[in-house]
Parts: sequence; C-alpha cells; structure tokens
Amino acid sequence: MATAPSRPGAAERSRYDELKRVIDRNTGFAHMTRGMNMYTLVALRSCVTERDIPVLTRMLADRDYVTQLSAANVLADPGAEGQQGLRQGLAAAADVRTRSVIEDALREAGSPTRRPIQDYPLSEQERKRLRGCRPVPAP
Repeated sequence: MATAPSRPGAAERSRYDELKRVIDRNTGFAHMTRGMNMYTLVALRSCVTERDIPVLTRMLADRDYVTQLSAANVLADPGAEGQQGLRQGLAAAADVRTRSVIEDALREAGSPTRRPIQDYPLSEQERKRLRGCRPVPAP
C-alpha cells in the first residue's frame, strides 16, 4: 500500500514554489497550448541537486500536467536517487495520467541511449536566455 507523503515544511514549500516558477518561466507555447520543452527541462535541471529530489517527487502529484512532466523528466536524470523518487511518486500516484507520466520517465531513465539533460545541444545564447533560480546554499 502506498504511503502518503509527509507534509512539507516552510523551506520545502518555498523551494517547491521557486522550482514551479522556473517551470512556468521556461514553458513553451505551440498552437495556443502550454507545454514543456527542452528549455523547461534544462532550466529546471540546472537549478536542482540531489537535495531537491524530495521536492521534485512531491511535484509529481501537482495538479498541473506540465509541472508533473517536468519533474518526472528531471528526476530521471540524477541516477538511482532520482529513480527512487520516481518509484515513490508512482506508489503514491492517485490517477492514471500521473502513473503514466512516471512510468514513461522510468522507462526513459533506463534507456541505454538516454543522455543527461544538461548535455542537450543548446547554444550559449540559448542557455543565457533560460530563466533559472537562485543558487542553492550549501548545507
């Protein structure tokens, strides 16, 4: 049986809000539809470390589909810890769409042809246009 995630503290809520802003500021629009693209993923990935895995895992349950997709794809990037976050999110997923997003990310994480998000070929000018977040202070 899945366990419900614990209630987030103020610091985790603040970090959640900050990462959600990064997603929103780097979301693309095509044919009047809001969606995630590689700019979204590169910007979000550049903001997070392994310490953000619990926050990204919580984002898998966000009501916003773009937030779910972005968090799932970024969680597939940092290796075993991120994949564990995906598995936790899958165990707690309340609906088919969320489970599908997470299952797709887990499949992608295990693909032998997958390359890290930060290796995506963007020009230096494109990388400078990304709107990331404040650096995370060391513990």
